[in-house]
Parts: sequence; C-alpha cells; structure tokens
Amino acid sequence: MRCYDDLPMKSHQKKLTLFLLALGFCTAAYSQEVVASSCRENDQIDSSKRQEVNAAALDFVQTLLGSNPAAAFSSLSEEGKKAVPDEMALVQAATLIQQFKPADLKVEHTYVINIFGKSPGRVVCGKSLSKPDEWVSVVAADLPEQAYVSLSAEAINNQFAFTVWLVPGAGGWKVQSFSMNMGTLANEGPDQLWERARAQKANGHNLNAALLYFAAMQTINRGPNLQLGLADAISKDASEYQLPPEIEGQPPFEWKAPDMTFEVLSVGPIAVGGKIYIVIQDESPPWHSNDQIDGWNRKLIAWFKGRFPEYSDAFAGIVVRANEQGTHRGYGTVDEVSSKAQ
Repeated sequence: MRCYDDLPMKSHQKKLTLFLLALGFCTAAYSQEVVASSCRENDQIDSSKRQEVNAAALDFVQTLLGSNPAAAFSSLSEEGKKAVPDEMALVQAATLIQQFKPADLKVEHTYVINIFGKSPGRVVCGKSLSKPDEWVSVVAADLPEQAYVSLSAEAINNQFAFTVWLVPGAGGWKVQSFSMNMGTLANEGPDQLWERARAQKANGHNLNAALLYFAAMQTINRGPNLQLGLADAISKDASEYQLPPEIEGQPPFEWKAPDMTFEVLSVGPIAVGGKIYIVIQDESPPWHSNDQIDGWNRKLIAWFKGRFPEYSDAFAGIVVRANEQGTHRGYGTVDEVSSKAQ
C-alpha cells in the first residue's frame, strides 16, 4: 500500500495527516476535512478475512454461472439489488457468458479498503503510480470497510475476467456490484495486445494498430468501479495516432471496390481457435445462393487485402460476415493467411 496526497493542508490537518500516515493510512484533504483511507492487497490482508471475502466472491460468481443463476440475487447487498431489477436480470447476464462455457474459476487479486470519515469517491491501491501495472483505482462507498475481488475463468477462445465489489451485510459479505468482461483475446492479455499495437503503430500500420488498441482496451475493462492503472496508459497511447479514413466516424462505412460498394457495419478483432482474426460485418442485398454471397464476400476480402496488405503482419486471417438486408440471414466467409510469422 502506498499513499498519494498533494493537496494543501492547514497546520492542524498536517498533524493529523502525519499521525495517520504513521499508522499506514492514506489521507486526502478537502477544505476543513481530512479523509483517511487504507487499502491492503492479497497477503497484506488478514488471512481469515481474505478467505471470507474470496469465498463470498467465488460463491456469487459460481452461482451466477451455475444451473440456477437467479439464486445469486440473494447474495446482493441492498444497494446491489437496487441496481439489478430482479432475478431474471441475473439470468440474462449469465446466459450471455454461459455460451462460452467458462471453467476453472479462480481468484486473481483481492483488495480490502478501509474508509475513515466520508469517502473521497475513489481510492488508489498499489505500490507505485509511476508503474501503470502496479496500481488500481476503485470506487469506495461511505462504509468503514469494503472489498474488491478480481477473478478469472477459462472459456472458449478467450479468458473471462470478473470483478466483484463486496460490503459487509447481514450474514456475511454481500455483493454491492459486479462486472464481467473478456480478459484476453485468444491467449493474449491487454499488455501483450498493447505491445503489439505499439509495434504496428511504429511501422505505420494504422489499421492494425487501431484494431489491436481496441482489443487491448476491451480486454482491460473491469467495469466502472475498478480501473486498472494500465488502462490510462493504453488509452493515452491509443489517442496519439491517425485512424485510417475507412474506419473514421460512425458506421456504416462505405468501401468502394471497382465493381461493388460495401456497406460495412463494423470492423474488429475476433479470437478463433487460439488465433486473432479481423472480422468485417457488412450489409448485403438479398442473395440467391451460397455461391453468390460467398463470391461477394470474397470480393470484399480481395479489396481489403489490396487496401491493407499489412494486415497479415498482425492477424491470422479475415472473416467476412454478410447480413442480408431486411432479414436475419447471414453468411460467413473465412480467408486464412497461408503463412504468418507470429
């Protein structure tokens, strides 16, 4: 735990601040008020308390991913229940993730926060602000004690990340809020995706860089209540390059080939079989056969490869998903990179 405070204080505030710092608490000065907080991580937390917190988080997520996700509603705090309309909302959330068959759920990190006085809103936990991967920022309620638990689960093509905010309640720790998100793309986490994005930017491959920055930001998202320090660094870096005109502004994007115009709904990375592809969703006029729409998809692929030949430096191939106008019919075509140095 490390404290960060650069706000001016009056003499009596300074004396109290020094006293609190000596006890290991972080302080922040707000006019006539001194707010103190402490944040302990992993082994810094009393073992019995950490076991209680981790068990509550694990039980909640395991219930959410089990055969009766509605039962997780009883684990929510009163504030948590206000944010979740009813049991069916949990069932719907669970349905989205259960299709990826998450397994091997485990705790990655635990934080216990103590607040003395009114909460400053957010509390920084970590060893050093100078190293983005060594701190997090969490929302803190006006409660003397609360906790955050980060968990992960292996899933089809990706790893899932769960964040659970817990507060004391009747009968034990209750869930104040939770979030779930893709924690990796294929086998790559946000730090690896960021490193690849920076390399592509340095080579002038701005489309590749844009898609990899997007993937890094997507996989580092832990919901509104817990922000990884690395997210700030990636976001700042991602803002310092020029998007290709083909993906600037709001979709649909109009891509014009010599004999066709494609209405592109989205472009992004996708993980399939441990590899990362570019997936292009477009809207197509009605087609009469699979051969016809496959031919249109391959024309889009050929145009894309001619416009962005450097895509193969970063991706395993291209997936085009055609969506028929006015219907729910779709058709996908995959084009693999024949040989690619990873």
